[in-house]
Amino acid sequence: MPLVIDAPEASFRLNYLFNRVEISHDFRQTWSIFYEDETHPLGTFRGLTFHRGELFLVTDTGIYSTQPDTPQFVQISPQRKGGEFVDIESFDNMLYACTNDAIFQASSGVRWRLKYDGSTCGHFFSLLNFQGKLFAACEKGIYVASQEGKFWHPRYLSKDLGMFVALDGRGDKLFAQTEKGFFVSNDAAQHWQPQSNVQGPWTEAMGGSMLFEPRLKRREKDS
Repeated sequence: MPLVIDAPEASFRLNYLFNRVEISHDFRQTWSIFYEDETHPLGTFRGLTFHRGELFLVTDTGIYSTQPDTPQFVQISPQRKGGEFVDIESFDNMLYACTNDAIFQASSGVRWRLKYDGSTCGHFFSLLNFQGKLFAACEKGIYVASQEGKFWHPRYLSKDLGMFVALDGRGDKLFAQTEKGFFVSNDAAQHWQPQSNVQGPWTEAMGGSMLFEPRLKRREKDS
């Protein structure tokens, strides 16, 4: 769930506070509105990525795409019943989307193939293409994929920081939001330090302390 993505002609970011996509033509220095969804015809925005020359947006109503020069989002896939997509990412010339319980893969975002539905990682919340690897922020920590998302390997496991609900990268640093605050890693998620001043990709324009709420369906109590 990168907050900011770079396309050839501009950079884009999701503003969760106002449910809009913003654009920068000067290397992330200033931002203007690319698409604002005031009446929520597309639903609540969840994730954004750039893939094969198009912007892809996942919302609580489905997956949409548009050319990066014109904000004309068209739905290319509805939401999944019983297991909604919560994030989307481009990696190794393919699209990946996660529900809380599974990882899916697609070439153009129209037809999705199940790649992983195991319980090793707990619930998935966020995907990130970082330093040539596909990372996931999960209930149990940070995991890295292999074989096109078929297998997931632990990168950081700890209950001390709580669930990782959002993940972003800038340069050689990783930034994360958990239930307990914001953290930064300088070694590709192996170790994390608190980030009290919320620098990096987190901005005041996006709402302050809790930018992302864990989108986790309620678990049924054991009978």
